[in-house]
Amino acid sequence: MASFKQLGELTMNNFNKMVLTALISSTLISNVYAADDTQSKDLDASDMTRAYSNFYVGASNKGDVKASGSVSYQYENGMESMVSLEATLNKDGEYSDSRMQYFHVFNIDSAVTPRIAVSLDIIDNETATTAALGAIAIFRTPIESLSIFARVGVLTGEYSDTATNNFNVTDNSIVGGMGAAYAVWKTGDDGTFLALYPEFTYLSGDIETSTVKTTLMAATPLSADKTRWGQIKIENTYGNMESASTSFDIDETRVWFNYKVYL
Repeated sequence: MASFKQLGELTMNNFNKMVLTALISSTLISNVYAADDTQSKDLDASDMTRAYSNFYVGASNKGDVKASGSVSYQYENGMESMVSLEATLNKDGEYSDSRMQYFHVFNIDSAVTPRIAVSLDIIDNETATTAALGAIAIFRTPIESLSIFARVGVLTGEYSDTATNNFNVTDNSIVGGMGAAYAVWKTGDDGTFLALYPEFTYLSGDIETSTVKTTLMAATPLSADKTRWGQIKIENTYGNMESASTSFDIDETRVWFNYKVYL
């Protein structure tokens, strides 16, 4: 049985340099553009429907290294937007994956669902390149410390040449969708929270892919002003990829240790 990493070697030798350069530029812009932005409002690191300028770096138990930078803007009418870039290098220092996202938040006059956000995500990895349009909403519960988020999305894209070769197909096109539910519980007054969320993704084409990614995250502030955070994420991805002639299972667990700064 082939492992997930054996889908093929990457053909983007210079792409990782471009992404890392963009991340550095994004971080520098964030420092100038939003230096006093998050200080002017309450920071809620557990809220997935808020846009904040931030930067984080992380490392996994597999030796991967990830970096991400985001620039946000708050409008006078209460809407928020954010652009973020993310890239991951594997333990050998080689490009693994990257993501670019535009995120826009709409405030709604509802005590139960105060915010809905839409996003456009472009994701590239050794298996495929996809563009996804999604929406996420927050739902308040009778328990003040517990929030529920729901997300849906549709996507399109292309499988990589190595993936189509390994699965003996000629059509590399992808259409698909995803759905997720997130439970976030604040455990104390300092903002520390736990999050549990399963994410289901289905990709249709000559290669059919279905995965469930389950994440357990714990996050706590490392500074009195709550702008510096430590995170631990345990991610398990389980699923299957198959074509008419080839099939293999996916079952991978990674633990991420992240340091995040809100600017």
